[in-house]
Amino acid sequence: MPSHDPLESLKGKSSCPVCGCIEQIGSIRCSECGTFHSGIHLEEREAPLPSSNHEREIIDPSLYSISDQHAIPEEEFEESEKIASWEGGSTDFSMSDEKEKPLSIIDIDELELPEPENLSE
Repeated sequence: MPSHDPLESLKGKSSCPVCGCIEQIGSIRCSECGTFHSGIHLEEREAPLPSSNHEREIIDPSLYSISDQHAIPEEEFEESEKIASWEGGSTDFSMSDEKEKPLSIIDIDELELPEPENLSE
């Protein structure tokens, strides 16, 4: 009577090197932890030519020091006239000069405090 080897069920399987999950050989990604096992999902691209590197402006670090002997450097930023209109939500980030009223006012004379314990006795 031929005996059945339980390890036969593992033929064609591999284990994830990260979490040890057993899955089919050749699977691209682990179904348990999500680790990629192959480079199939990566796009092949040519490295940029060295001539395409842009020269960076040399910045004097002393311009950003705390010293008052240097003028504040002029910086330019891209400006946009586009304004995003957000709708929905209940958070109000507006700032007003009005003092907000407290939710409740506690009168110190109305507080019921427990009597202190005398621990020296």
